[in-house]
Amino acid sequence: MSPAPVPSSGKVDLPGPLTIRQVAAVHDAIRSAFDTQGTVLLSIAEDAEVDLSFLQLVHAARLHAAAEGRTIALDRPAGGNLLSTLERAGFLFEADPRDREFWLHRKEQQ
Repeated sequence: MSPAPVPSSGKVDLPGPLTIRQVAAVHDAIRSAFDTQGTVLLSIAEDAEVDLSFLQLVHAARLHAAAEGRTIALDRPAGGNLLSTLERAGFLFEADPRDREFWLHRKEQQ
């Protein structure tokens, strides 16, 4: 898989698969987007194969973005294979409000 080139909007289209074999290409696409944009928007195909390496890469990208005063977001709430992988990997178990907002676009009710 080759992620789509990053347009000027900072959107990175990730059709899949998003697994350990493609992690370097996905990393490069996200890094390229950060090189040209303050905000990166990830578009993940609903049917994309997703594994733990992708979740770890996105987590690291979120930490990098926060440290650099930048933003990374999903273009829509996690669904399909991404949501299943998040659940199996325990990313949503007792997730803090920022994680729930990032992955699920849900703000916690006070």
